[in-house]
Amino acid sequence: MRRTSSILRWQMICTGAMVSVALIIAMLKPAVFGHALFLMGLTLIVLVTIGAFLAPWHRMPGWVTIVVPFLDILGIGFAVSAQDMRVGFLWVIPVAWLATYHAGWVVAAAVGFVCACLTAFAGGQGTPSDTAVRVVITALALSFLGTSIRVGARQSRATRRLLRRQSDQINRTADRAAGHERRVTDIIDALDTALVTVASDGGILKMNETYRALYGRDRYGAQLPAQAVEYDDHRGEPLRRGHTTLARAARGERLQAERVWLYDTLGRWRALDATTHPTAPLTDDTETTLLILDDVTEQLEASADRQKMVAIVSHELRNPLTAIIGHVDLLLDRDDLPPRVHEQLEVVLRAGERMQHLVSTALETGRAAFTEPEPVDLRVLADAAVELFLPTAAGKGLNLSVVGLETLMTTGDAFRLRQAIDNILSNAVKYTPGGGSVFIRLGISRDQRAQVTISDTGVGIAADDLERLFEPYFRTSDAVHSGIPGTGLGMGIVRAIVEEHHGELTVTSQPGEGTHVEMRLPTHAAPAMSASGSETPIEESR
Repeated sequence: MRRTSSILRWQMICTGAMVSVALIIAMLKPAVFGHALFLMGLTLIVLVTIGAFLAPWHRMPGWVTIVVPFLDILGIGFAVSAQDMRVGFLWVIPVAWLATYHAGWVVAAAVGFVCACLTAFAGGQGTPSDTAVRVVITALALSFLGTSIRVGARQSRATRRLLRRQSDQINRTADRAAGHERRVTDIIDALDTALVTVASDGGILKMNETYRALYGRDRYGAQLPAQAVEYDDHRGEPLRRGHTTLARAARGERLQAERVWLYDTLGRWRALDATTHPTAPLTDDTETTLLILDDVTEQLEASADRQKMVAIVSHELRNPLTAIIGHVDLLLDRDDLPPRVHEQLEVVLRAGERMQHLVSTALETGRAAFTEPEPVDLRVLADAAVELFLPTAAGKGLNLSVVGLETLMTTGDAFRLRQAIDNILSNAVKYTPGGGSVFIRLGISRDQRAQVTISDTGVGIAADDLERLFEPYFRTSDAVHSGIPGTGLGMGIVRAIVEEHHGELTVTSQPGEGTHVEMRLPTHAAPAMSASGSETPIEESR
């Protein structure tokens, strides 16, 4: 196919040039068309062109292609017989054609054939010396042209071969690099350490499987419905968007084993040590940073277990030590003891007191910190929870809002209460179809307690399943068949939190109509006031 296209291309150039000359002659010197040899040359070139289009070149040997330019040389030779037409300049085309694709002897033969045609058909135009000069000049010019074109064509072919080899080498190198990258990616994905590369504009360039699992992202970096939230401390405050580890890494901040707490997509606490390393930039104006997150949860839990064990052992040792020291004191008060026995009891007393001091010190070190109850504004917690789930709700086309009192105070652990609201709201968003509504209402119940009601228009819960809602790991059959992820622990955790705060939890639901979850907690002070300043009681659910 490539040989056929080159033959047709060159032949069309030759024919186009000859036809253009014929048209010009027809307009300026029509008498030339009375010259038989000129017409014969024009006709020969046209017939050769038609034959080139009809010939099955792919089934012919390579040497046959030489015939076409030689016939063109002959046709131009016939046309040269027309006096003062200078058609011989067209011999440049077939000579250049042969020089591009064939050996030097073929070009020399073509130049010789041109000279023969020039002598045979234009020999009568002037004296023999004039004809000899024309032949010599034509031979020299065409020889120089053919040699130059042939050298250039050889260099061009050599360059193409070199580029082809280089291209093949580059492709092989690229394939090896791609294979190496896949192996490196597999190794990185197998690590327990979370790794993510982030650009200065905040875009995630690459991350491993551990990071995707911790933070709830798919393989393309998109956030999944179940979100992980970073906190400044265990049960502390959620980090604002601009203060997360990813945002700080994007700004190029240098972190070295900085502790951050993650509440992951499965409802578990993770202690992470964040470290950043600058990496080679992709472009001059885009810097990239590698964020390394080491999960140290197990180490902390092991340390906590050791402290707990120390506290238990120390506590259990203190009682018998107290008895020993007390009885030794009583014995020392007796006057009938021999001096040697008295001295021995003194040694026992000092050793017991020293051991009691060691046990007391270990007990203080191993005692867990206790969170003192504090005033908590439930409206602040509800607004923060809605802000967290709003992107997921918007993605499903849900209407998510908070209504009721602007301030609703209770007393307790703000973190634990926020955890309860988050668990209920997460279920409401997950099990409400697109176009539905989820809202939180805050008010005062009839028994003057702070009441938080989370209602949805979701799939609802059957009566039989409602009775088992707080069992660990229990999930309704509809939830299991829907394919929506879950652990079945959320509502049990909610009830435990509400009971810790001396409150009550009520769940009512109808299949296909939605679910209503009410938390009633002791108020912190006087009943909360609405925006208008009047008390707003909420009737308790029946």
